[in-house]
Amino acid sequence: MARQLGGRLALAISRATLSHEFQPGQSATLKRRPDEAIGSTGLPPDTASERWLVPARIVERSARQTLWYGSLPMQALERVLHHAMRHLPIRFVSNLGARLAWLKIRFIDPDVARKARANIRQHFPAMPAADVETLVWRFVDNVGRLMAEFSIVHRLTSARRMELVGIEAPRANLGRIPTIALCLHLGNWEVMAAAMQKIGVSIASISEVPENAAHRDIADATRSGFDVKVLSPDRIGALQALSILKGNGVLAIFPDEKRGSTMMAPLFGRPPHIKGNLALAAKLARRTGAQLVVVYCERMENVRFRLHFEEPFFMDPEGDDALADVAFINGRIEPIILRHLAQWYYLDDSIGPIA
Repeated sequence: MARQLGGRLALAISRATLSHEFQPGQSATLKRRPDEAIGSTGLPPDTASERWLVPARIVERSARQTLWYGSLPMQALERVLHHAMRHLPIRFVSNLGARLAWLKIRFIDPDVARKARANIRQHFPAMPAADVETLVWRFVDNVGRLMAEFSIVHRLTSARRMELVGIEAPRANLGRIPTIALCLHLGNWEVMAAAMQKIGVSIASISEVPENAAHRDIADATRSGFDVKVLSPDRIGALQALSILKGNGVLAIFPDEKRGSTMMAPLFGRPPHIKGNLALAAKLARRTGAQLVVVYCERMENVRFRLHFEEPFFMDPEGDDALADVAFINGRIEPIILRHLAQWYYLDDSIGPIA
């Protein structure tokens, strides 16, 4: 769903299958320049502390990565790989991604597995070591597959590849009231936009523009095939988001996110804060009276997906506590992610204090 809907392609497998810098299919928190007025996003804050409602996403990249992976030869290779994989058998592409991810983490970047292992133990201290290890490598398998599957996402909309569960309840109010889809980075979330197009639902999402020209071209080409309006992560995008919601449209926001090296949401026992997409979703919902719907993708066997649409809910009209709002929405997404931890993209990221 926009992203979240941009390009991951095969190049991402070879260079950063599990390096969690921002990928063009992911949702970006709205960002503002340091010199912008606090209310410049079009969402006038209730207190000065809400300047952190729309923080800039920090993208970490070493000089060596920028020099090599951003080079023209590599970008040309990325384009070739992407277009070549678009025409290969679906299961072959998915299996290739899984195998390349396994090789990368086993022999090149084992720190990813170490971090994922530590996080699993933090979530489930009593889990047997063998089960932890199984979960770690299922996580690696899923990330490798979703990276490769970006090249073939346009071919995954057939009835035998996708199953929609619970769509009836939120769909009943589409076009009658605003809708905020809280999309999670589970399974292969890229297929959600294709599914929405298939059932005739237009969506908009805030996404960051890839710096890499090849990524940008691939993302643009892929997005053009779906009925997705991509909004920029700035003041203009915020105003457009408000306009879409006020027109009873659908806006996709990814509430599970990281900033820099820190996981912002879910909270996982940390105190609520107003520095990310949980607060943004709550504020937009209050401002427009939107229904909120948690949407996530569950990977099944043989490159099949089950898209879950949870029961719609609303913010308490009597409430006015931003932190309570964040805790409330967190309570809707955290249990789902814990149930599907092996398919969560951010499993290896730090669950440290929110700075």
